[in-house]
Amino acid sequence: MLRTMGTFSVNVLKSSSLWNKYMYFRNTKMGVTSVTQLNCSLRNYSSPPGDVKSLHSVINPPISRIRNIGIMAHIDAGKTTTTERMLYYSGYIRTLGDVDDGDTVTDFMAQERERGITIQSAAVTFDWKDYRINLIDTPGHVDFTVEVERCLRVLDGAVAVFDASAGVEAQTLTVWRQADKHQIPRICFLNKMDKTRASFTYAVESIKQKLKTKPLLLQLPIGEAKTFRGLVDVVTKEQIIWKPTSDVDDGKDFERKLLLETDDPNLFQEVQDARNTLIEQVADLDDEFAELVLGESSENFDLIPADKLQSAIRRITLAQKAVPVLCGSALKNKGVQPLLDAITLYLPAPNERSYEFLQWYKDDLCALAFKVLHDKCRGPLVFVRVYSGSLKPQSAVYNINKSCTERMSRLLLPFADQQIEIPSLMPGNIALTVGLKQSATGDTIVSSKASAIAAARRAGRDAGEKKRSVSGVDSLLLAGVEIPEPVFFCTIEPPSMARQQDLDNALSCLQREDPSLKVKPDPDTGQTILCGMGELHIEIIHDRIKREYGIETYLGPLQIAYRETI
Repeated sequence: MLRTMGTFSVNVLKSSSLWNKYMYFRNTKMGVTSVTQLNCSLRNYSSPPGDVKSLHSVINPPISRIRNIGIMAHIDAGKTTTTERMLYYSGYIRTLGDVDDGDTVTDFMAQERERGITIQSAAVTFDWKDYRINLIDTPGHVDFTVEVERCLRVLDGAVAVFDASAGVEAQTLTVWRQADKHQIPRICFLNKMDKTRASFTYAVESIKQKLKTKPLLLQLPIGEAKTFRGLVDVVTKEQIIWKPTSDVDDGKDFERKLLLETDDPNLFQEVQDARNTLIEQVADLDDEFAELVLGESSENFDLIPADKLQSAIRRITLAQKAVPVLCGSALKNKGVQPLLDAITLYLPAPNERSYEFLQWYKDDLCALAFKVLHDKCRGPLVFVRVYSGSLKPQSAVYNINKSCTERMSRLLLPFADQQIEIPSLMPGNIALTVGLKQSATGDTIVSSKASAIAAARRAGRDAGEKKRSVSGVDSLLLAGVEIPEPVFFCTIEPPSMARQQDLDNALSCLQREDPSLKVKPDPDTGQTILCGMGELHIEIIHDRIKREYGIETYLGPLQIAYRETI
């Protein structure tokens, strides 16, 4: 219906009864957008209303079928666009949003939609082929690098997105080092293969040279830049071609068939060589697979089953010996479904990650609070990742960092700025809690003080047996989030002294949400000093104080108090 309406002129549309129906739909479903977007945007693909899944239908599978992943990349590599396509193909949104139009699911802040950038990390939960995926879309700007840091702290795997025309960029190096620090297995997605000057070979070479890692080419593109139309799965030697079945190509319909030599002899030979190289790489890195190759399949690599090769690639990825490389174009709706398949195939489940502290807690609750949001109605909403035990609403929990007991009133499943209430949270999952007034980023949550003491005794015995210093396990605090030192400073003043208390409250809430924001008074000048990660960071804080708390503040330079000495 929207496409039919898009052919009318604006005046005809306004004068018809369809205008009211159209604006009602846009206001209730997607937020108000301009009429001009309707005519000029051909990217607003949509599915029939009955095809959209409810958040209540998100499956609750065994822990082996859960994936906690993050999307990380340099600025404008296509993280949010890729996330939007994942939600669309999994059936949880009806319409494909666009960053330029400001209507994506994960960029829900007003500042994000206005600027077309991601400022806060956003969590969404959806399912894909009997797997539950808890996904966090992270910012790319260096000013918001703490958002990436605290998300990687609780994730089990990550998708590194690259601009295929630029390869590895400055912030790519930063987020890659952060993932290295937390020992996160990764897969690489070479996005924007349709872009002018896109080069698969150049992007792969930059990964090899700049990131000092071994890329495993699991896909080859069919065409580059304007000629990009699909890809070939190197493991199965299948070609995947996206062919629009109607005048709107939303990427849902594609053809997957075995690549034959008669289809394209040059491409067939290229894929054959790439598969042989892949098998040799995997055999060098995985002993079990090497035995298979040297045994029954030494003379003909074509005899090696695809599932055996995939299992070996998974073991190598989890051991972080190499990274699988895939390609596509999220904006043009190509390559995202194979990427989702690769996430379930090659990235780890929560129980495949080893955490030393789990042996101390056994089956008792152990969770980490990694992010806080403030809701005007419900108060602070705390994001938690459960490592062991389970969480239930209306239960008391003990915060080891703050040495206090708090009562959690509700549990919510996140879907960007929407949430639904859930009855419990099992190990390996991520959710929002309501009612934790004291908990902040990096706090360790357990079921009770007695549970913490019992776990401390086990940790102490373990430290004694292994002759380690008790200081190494002197507490049961999970490794928190490293907050970088601020690099940008300015003063902030309220419009009048009557609003000073309101400003202090607003800054207190924002500091709890954003640990990289520091506020301190200057004892010499009496000014309130804001310390942040950059000019953009402080600008966003200033704008949020105005929009969310209704305070028109003033930013200024620091004043220096000079002293005379004798």
